[in-house]
Amino acid sequence: MAIAAIMTPVASGSGLQVTPIGLHLAAETSAEALWLTNSGNDPIQAQVRVFRWTQVNGEDVMVPSRDLVVSPPMVAIAPGDRQLVRVIRQVTPPGGGVETAYRILVDELPVGMAAKGGLTFVLRYSIPAFLAPAGGPATKAALETVWEETAAGARLRVHNGGNGHAQIADVTWQGPGERRNVLLSGLVGYALPGSTMRWNLPTDLPRGGVLRARINGEASESMLVVDPRGP
Repeated sequence: MAIAAIMTPVASGSGLQVTPIGLHLAAETSAEALWLTNSGNDPIQAQVRVFRWTQVNGEDVMVPSRDLVVSPPMVAIAPGDRQLVRVIRQVTPPGGGVETAYRILVDELPVGMAAKGGLTFVLRYSIPAFLAPAGGPATKAALETVWEETAAGARLRVHNGGNGHAQIADVTWQGPGERRNVLLSGLVGYALPGSTMRWNLPTDLPRGGVLRARINGEASESMLVVDPRGP
């Protein structure tokens, strides 16, 4: 069953913490580690699952996968303790020189619900995991960006023609005289290899500038597109 959404951590009184916030498995790497920490005052139960992550028609789609398996998939963590969860590669590295993407969902369950098969979640983390291809060049995003005008307003379209993902954050408008407005703060989203994604821009966007963003956590901003509306 496909899940056409990506959940992010939500505010909660929970003490569950997950590190790291992303995994990159090199072609020669057979396993990586996730650490689940209970920083609260009560015991925690959590389940860990793996989904293959693709993007179809501008939407994120996740399908359960056994390409990567997690051990253990169910954990109980005492207050102040932490649990190692190994993420183990079950398949050969992808061919064709293009990385594959996954999401590891870590769901905190109400205490007692794990044994009963309950579906109510206290907190969910969605951790991106990328599996590098065998051989070939290093993975890299190659973005084609377009400014679109729609009935609802301006929209940024990003197509990734590269062989690696693009994490897009902090979309900023820069106008004459170095004037700057932050349009989309923090993580905006991902464009996976071969995929096209779209994000709406604020309706009160100033005219005559360029859009910039941080790609894959780089310190310097990249120019995305020039405002076609003119000054």
